[in-house]
Amino acid sequence: MKIGIMGVHYGHIGGMFRSAVQANNGEIVGIVEPDDALYSKYTEEKPIPRYTSLQEMIDQAQPDLVLEGLSHEEKTDAIETCARAGIHMLLDKPLCRTQEEWQRIQTAVETSGIKLSTNFTSRSHSGFIALREAILNGDLGELVSLISTHPHKIGDTPPPLYLDPNRYVGTFHDLAGHGVDQVRWLTGAEYTGVHALGTLKKHVGSGLTFDHVQASFQLSNGALATLTADWLTPKDAKSFGDTRFIIMGTEGSAHLRAYANDHVLIVSNKSGTYEPDLPPSRGDFVQNMIDAISQGKENFISTNDTLSVTKACIAAEQSAKQNGTFITIP
Repeated sequence: MKIGIMGVHYGHIGGMFRSAVQANNGEIVGIVEPDDALYSKYTEEKPIPRYTSLQEMIDQAQPDLVLEGLSHEEKTDAIETCARAGIHMLLDKPLCRTQEEWQRIQTAVETSGIKLSTNFTSRSHSGFIALREAILNGDLGELVSLISTHPHKIGDTPPPLYLDPNRYVGTFHDLAGHGVDQVRWLTGAEYTGVHALGTLKKHVGSGLTFDHVQASFQLSNGALATLTADWLTPKDAKSFGDTRFIIMGTEGSAHLRAYANDHVLIVSNKSGTYEPDLPPSRGDFVQNMIDAISQGKENFISTNDTLSVTKACIAAEQSAKQNGTFITIP
């Protein structure tokens, strides 16, 4: 399968690129990247044709799948361009900034029939895999309450994008998108409403709207989820952010610590108290996407997952900017 790379100047494109290189039946046929140094970095080991625009790469290299490493404000146009050509996409999070952009993307997908997937890597991280296995085993019963934290380092020189509210999706959408996806994945439920509050304490005057956001979601199955996102992780922390996930069910509870020191604790009426062995993390997102497209199926992180997570995140950002107004998520 022919793979095109649209931009290598933002996000987790490095991991996505390595996944593409390692994928069976995958061939990278082109890169669009205006930065000469970045283009050189990604073609040190093997020459890859360079194109000046996405349309030029589509016309000449004819990729079947496009991966993107674009800034937030660049993504919607790229998706529409790929949709017009019938080309599937594997995207980094976050997807887009506004409800209007979300609607443009949904329309493009519905009109073209292309499939989108998002690089929600936490689904393939060891702790989250073990947590899902415990839920599927029935150790927690029906899930009732989910609390997920998403702290993150911002660094001494954050990308200018983060400090421009016209380009940046917002702290919650950027950092808590993984958790918003996990809640849907673990519960099988949809988001129906949210109220959120944000504050700015540490990075006053930086250009950030909020450096901490807390959102409370209502789910279609009656469960409740609270998620936080912040740019407050200390420099000395062992990871980019020490995530916690606490789940209470009708038959048990789970406590997960991820990234700085992975650990899962399960307390269950069915299975007692135990700390499951953590399986190895997986990084085969591009291979999974190639296999799904080849079989005419949705990827395990589907187009609907991609759009639903984004819709919920946009609603949370909107609520925080409106001082906690409850936003219904249709």
